[in-house]
Amino acid sequence: MSRQRRIVWLGIIAINSLLTSSTSLANSLESITSVQQLKKLETIDPNYQDIQYLARRYNCLTNFRDSNNIKAVTRYQLAIAISNCWQKLENSKDFQDVVIWRQLKQNFALELSQLSNKVNQVEADLAQLESQQFSTTTKVQGQVLFFIADSFSTSDDSEAFTGYRTRLDFNTSFTGQDQLQVRFESRDIGRLDDVTDTPLTRLSVDGSTESTVEIGELSYSFTPREGTTVVLGTSGVGLNDIGEVLNPFSSSSKGALSRFGRRNPATLRGSGGAGFGIIQEFNNQMSASFGYLIDNESAASPEAGRGIFDSSFSAISQFVIEPQESLTFALTYTHTYQLGDDVNLMGSTGSEDSNEPFGDNATTSDNFGLQVNWELTSNIEIGGWFGYSQANQQEGGNERATILNGALTFAVSDLFAEGNRGGIIIGVPPTISGHDESSLIAESTPLHIEALYQMELSDRIEITPGAFAIINPDTDDGNTIWVTTVRTLFSF
Repeated sequence: MSRQRRIVWLGIIAINSLLTSSTSLANSLESITSVQQLKKLETIDPNYQDIQYLARRYNCLTNFRDSNNIKAVTRYQLAIAISNCWQKLENSKDFQDVVIWRQLKQNFALELSQLSNKVNQVEADLAQLESQQFSTTTKVQGQVLFFIADSFSTSDDSEAFTGYRTRLDFNTSFTGQDQLQVRFESRDIGRLDDVTDTPLTRLSVDGSTESTVEIGELSYSFTPREGTTVVLGTSGVGLNDIGEVLNPFSSSSKGALSRFGRRNPATLRGSGGAGFGIIQEFNNQMSASFGYLIDNESAASPEAGRGIFDSSFSAISQFVIEPQESLTFALTYTHTYQLGDDVNLMGSTGSEDSNEPFGDNATTSDNFGLQVNWELTSNIEIGGWFGYSQANQQEGGNERATILNGALTFAVSDLFAEGNRGGIIIGVPPTISGHDESSLIAESTPLHIEALYQMELSDRIEITPGAFAIINPDTDDGNTIWVTTVRTLFSF
């Protein structure tokens, strides 16, 4: 027998030996002979040596380089290995090796053909994906909030009451780098300030749409280039949609139970609804945002003193820096102008005088804010904010007022159970610390203390019981007011 025929014969014997562990290898994924069986054949049959020889020489069958580290493989796995070695063996100048390898290809022709078909299908799918990278997509999300709340003090009590808010969001993307948001909203939640005579007691969500459905937000955001986001809106756009809020309890449905506890009212509340904003990320550590918003109801009015250019407005600029992954700072400046009928500088979160320091006369304010949030561990966050406002009377006089506010926040995730979160908020709501009319300077500083516990019953249901106390409120008697509530959130 010639050397060439002997090599071919040995190759055939080697492959047949590998296939003896199955009776239907041509059409199944059953494993070929395991390493333990190959070791037994090594002393009585030279075929195994030929397989080791080819693997070592051409460095393409990794599993066969070390006889002490071979795993059982299927015919398809071996076919992949043969395919990987195809080019090396086809280009080999050693005729004897080529003959053995062509015999392997013949024995595994079925598996190689199936692999080729799968590769062709993957390439076709990839080509289709590249040609149709994105199609217009609309996602519908909904929320239902239920409130049970009550307030009481040593001088006056309210009656326990219930309320609800429903939201339906239609989020549409046309390019994959943009979002058109249309929100429909209906709510009927009593305002506690109607009972307690102070906006310090307002809940995170309150008010009524009078049994109608209104457009809560209509906005469009897009990314003209990497790192830049542009926000445009005609309804429901606020300063907090342009400036970043670092408070983990900022959400109206999943955050603080009080209105004040959600964000710095000096810089992140103000006239808004319609306008634009630009958010620019410089790198992973720094970003900046700028925006201009006007009262959307006034902007839509053709009456004199209203419209786009004569309505109440807010302008914002913010700089955010993250010196390390767990620590973030935000510096914010806003300038606001509010017409007499619109004056509400602190967004109904502070004392009555801090919201209207000059009554219903047109007012401007320059507001400065500092925020910080520090993730001590993966479960514990501490943070807070400080706000300074300088208000100026624009009609009926030229008085000035200084308004201060601040808060500390403490959040613990996975408290007592995975997905649950506890929180404490302690702060000083907006209070007049200086005024040309000395009688309006607060005689005592109000203090806000809030505690809440969010329980995640499922991915779609969350219950949050909690309470907050207002010490030294701006009421006639100044007695401490307690507000208790249970909020239930359904998401779909």
